[in-house]
Amino acid sequence: MGKRRPAWDYQHYLRYLKEGRGQGTGADYKPWIYIHDFPSRGISARVPGRTTGRIHHLLSKNEEYYFYILDTDPEVLDIREQFPLRLSETMEISRKLNIRHPWKGDFPFVMTTDFLITKGDGLYARTVKSSEELDNPRVMDKFSVEHEYWASRGVDWKIVTEKQICQERALNLQWLYSGLSPEDIIPDPHFRQETRDALLREVDESGHLQTNRIEPFEDSFLLPPGSAIAIYKALVLDGSVSPDLDQKLFP
Repeated sequence: MGKRRPAWDYQHYLRYLKEGRGQGTGADYKPWIYIHDFPSRGISARVPGRTTGRIHHLLSKNEEYYFYILDTDPEVLDIREQFPLRLSETMEISRKLNIRHPWKGDFPFVMTTDFLITKGDGLYARTVKSSEELDNPRVMDKFSVEHEYWASRGVDWKIVTEKQICQERALNLQWLYSGLSPEDIIPDPHFRQETRDALLREVDESGHLQTNRIEPFEDSFLLPPGSAIAIYKALVLDGSVSPDLDQKLFP
């Protein structure tokens, strides 16, 4: 049997605070929850963020999909996932609303908002859930606390489900984020720029790279297989080409 993790308690809470969890911004932010804290949680992902330059800890497939959309939104300046709510405040709100505050083990559990997003015009709080979970009264009780918490701060808070996430776009972005980068394949910056400019000329007016052009391109520059795709992905992510991401990029 695997080693049993100790129950959540006051010492865990103090340790998280001492580690600086939930503090900082941009590359310096530390989420309150890391994937390794709950290894049995299920589907989760660690994704490098382009906006922040750090690894993001995402605890569900819907969180991952929504993150890709946020991270490629030019209006988004910062993304803080698993953002903790002040324990004293959520307990007080729970008392006022006559809602049982979450507990885990011997200590009240710190509630979190999945994403705290910074844009030029302010903060936005978003909680990502499966739509079927919205039928659970206990889940809705917790959302009532979360809504009240952000409303008291004048922060726009909303629930995001898979119905608000374009899955095709999310899958395209997941593909664009995957694999090696051009820097991994072509260390020389001058040669990398040359191949980038050349591949840009291969992209059609709709922003697509035709599959029959991939192998000839790689052969002409003596590049290993997969190089053209890596360069193309970088072109899409930096906005040099703009295919319709709501349509499947490659078969």
